[in-house]
Amino acid sequence: MPNTTTKEKTSSADAVTNVAENSTANRAVEQKSADASANTEQKIDSVIEAQERNTETAHADGVRAERTRMLEIQKIVKAAKLPEATAIRMINDGTPLKKARKDVLDELARENSEGGEIRTQVSITRDEMDSCRAVVENALLNRFNPDKYKLESSSREFRGMSLMEIGRDMLERRGVKTRGLSRVQLAGEMLGLEQRGGMMGTTDFPYILANVANKTLRDAYDTAPQTFKPFTRQTIAPDFKMMARVQLGDAPSLDKINESGEFKRGSVSDAREQYALATYGKVVAISRQVIINDDLDAFTRLPSMFGRAAADLESDTVWGIITANAAMGDGTPLFHANHANLTGTGTVISVASLGVGRAALRQQKGLNGRFINVMPKFLIVPSAQETTAQQFVTVSNVVYTKNPDVNPFAGTLQVIAEPRLDAASAQSWYLAGDPGQIDTIEYAYLEGNEGVYLESRVGFDVDGLELKARLDFAAKAIDWRGIYKNAGA
Repeated sequence: MPNTTTKEKTSSADAVTNVAENSTANRAVEQKSADASANTEQKIDSVIEAQERNTETAHADGVRAERTRMLEIQKIVKAAKLPEATAIRMINDGTPLKKARKDVLDELARENSEGGEIRTQVSITRDEMDSCRAVVENALLNRFNPDKYKLESSSREFRGMSLMEIGRDMLERRGVKTRGLSRVQLAGEMLGLEQRGGMMGTTDFPYILANVANKTLRDAYDTAPQTFKPFTRQTIAPDFKMMARVQLGDAPSLDKINESGEFKRGSVSDAREQYALATYGKVVAISRQVIINDDLDAFTRLPSMFGRAAADLESDTVWGIITANAAMGDGTPLFHANHANLTGTGTVISVASLGVGRAALRQQKGLNGRFINVMPKFLIVPSAQETTAQQFVTVSNVVYTKNPDVNPFAGTLQVIAEPRLDAASAQSWYLAGDPGQIDTIEYAYLEGNEGVYLESRVGFDVDGLELKARLDFAAKAIDWRGIYKNAGA
């Protein structure tokens, strides 16, 4: 019996020892597992952080690459003197830079093959001849208009030089020997008219003449007085197809919706006016004789007159809409009693007559019959009534029967005086609303050719440089509700 008890005690102790050892082993395994898990989490965190850094770096690289692509495309398109819309299209289409360069060169080749138009050579860097052309242009523009174009220090070497002397200098910079050439031959070399191995000569002078002519044309165009712009709206047409301008009516009235009621559908009325662009232009040639005679006016004054003529054509078109009183899309003239924008009996400008006109505009209704409350902003008059009109918008000089010190129109109307109105009627006057509130007359240019545009090429019909001024333009009365006419007396 004692031996059995001893064995049992020994077995019990061994069992306790085994349990302790197993527990210790389990804790070691658990600790090892926990350590391994922690190490794994650290490795995962490190991998994630590395991936995030790589992603951020890749994103930054991508942004820089895209910015570089956009800037380079804009640069080469501008250097090629192509429309800005070309660069925008390439950027939006994701065109690679290499393909963009090829497309620009292809476009230049196509235009040169079609019309022989002179364009600046595409170059990413500005070489010596680019700089030389720029300073010669500045010197010539200074001769034309010294007040606007100040002579730069780099252009002083060309000051006082004749066209022939400048042309000889430019040719010699290109490595063309001019010694022994007659004046006629030298002028031909300057214009690239001389044959060299069956091909026309290469020269910078036509580029210079074209750029100088283009700047003088745009200067004259931009500075010509145009009084119609404040009360009209400009738009861009993508092509020469007929454009439809929709006059949207009032939004449908809102109906009260009862509990569990049904929302009713409404509709918007509309009317339509249509018009299309027209092209206007003229060609003038600068011959070798002009160069020989040092006639600077030939490629400064003539383009300047072209620019003024283009601006005048735009004014004639817009004001002709008002004076002609042509029919609108509904078959009724622009100013008509049915349009509620024409007085039955004309009256002179006065507080009372201005009040009638203001009320007529405010009481105009939309296509659905609701008031649109047009607020007059412009008092439009022929030049014969300019002084009278200014009196009625000035605080100190308005006769008002009830209170001479009160001028209800002071500071509320802007006077626009236009001599083209005198030819139609020296008595009629008009009120017009803000184009931001309502469309009245809209004028349009061809996309990429806003305003007058000058093209040039070495002539075939004449021994010289041909300049072609072109204007793609149209205008149309879009809505009668924003303008009012009083026939005057």
